[in-house]
Amino acid sequence: MKFQFNYKQLLKLVFISAGTLVLLIPATNAQTRGTKPKFFICPKGMERSATIVTTKHDINLCGQPGKEVSVLAFRTTRKSKITTLPLASNKHPVYSAVTTNGTNYTLDTEKKLLTITSKEGKVSKEKVVRSD
Repeated sequence: MKFQFNYKQLLKLVFISAGTLVLLIPATNAQTRGTKPKFFICPKGMERSATIVTTKHDINLCGQPGKEVSVLAFRTTRKSKITTLPLASNKHPVYSAVTTNGTNYTLDTEKKLLTITSKEGKVSKEKVVRSD
């Protein structure tokens, strides 16, 4: 038996497949939206104590097992490069870290806000959109 497609059957198959995909996208988004984020970008040997997602960054608060949070690990959303900074202050609910170039990161988990202050004093604020 020889299997043949004509262009009408092929076109019909393409439209059915595309329609099915379009109908499934909202269902997939509904399952992930509002869920607690769980990604692990902590340095090796450290445990994640909290995950925070801002409008532009994915953040993990990390620390040695059984000890206080000591590291802020973050990356720009959907990027692979991870920056890890030792915390200058870890007084819950406010955590802060400073880069070698003088940029200050302050994460306030109570106010749900990440404030980034450059060495020159330029301030950028990002709202926390999800956390666990």
